[in-house]
Amino acid sequence: MFGFLKTNHEARRDEVQAEFVARVAAAAQDFVQAAGPDGVGLDYTPGSIHALDAALEAAHVGALALTPMQTVGAAAYLYEVARREHGGLYEVCDDEDPVVLVCGESGAQVCLAAIAKVERRIRYGQAEAIPPYFERFIAALHAGEALTLR
Repeated sequence: MFGFLKTNHEARRDEVQAEFVARVAAAAQDFVQAAGPDGVGLDYTPGSIHALDAALEAAHVGALALTPMQTVGAAAYLYEVARREHGGLYEVCDDEDPVVLVCGESGAQVCLAAIAKVERRIRYGQAEAIPPYFERFIAALHAGEALTLR
């Protein structure tokens, strides 16, 4: 009996995760479409982080108008690049970053909290550049370091 309940719990958790993935991926794709010509190169590869940063710079200087949901979509894009390359699970976090991506092994998990980071990138410009932030994420994963990146 207990095994059955555990199986149901695990199946439900997988369903919830699949729903998170679908919603985050849809938000990311909405951002890619909204970025238009400023989003050239947004192909969900780690190298496209520079294209993401360029689009966010365009938003910073006012050349690309993003709605609040499209801004969240830019963070979703960053999450999806990381998840597609390194796996991980979406989790609920706090008001500043309602959804985060957690990657890595137990005891050495890296929590990527990108929503507030993307908002700061748009507000403050190059001082909050995305490529160094993403590089810290990769370095922490490779080092097996437990870290929350905001």
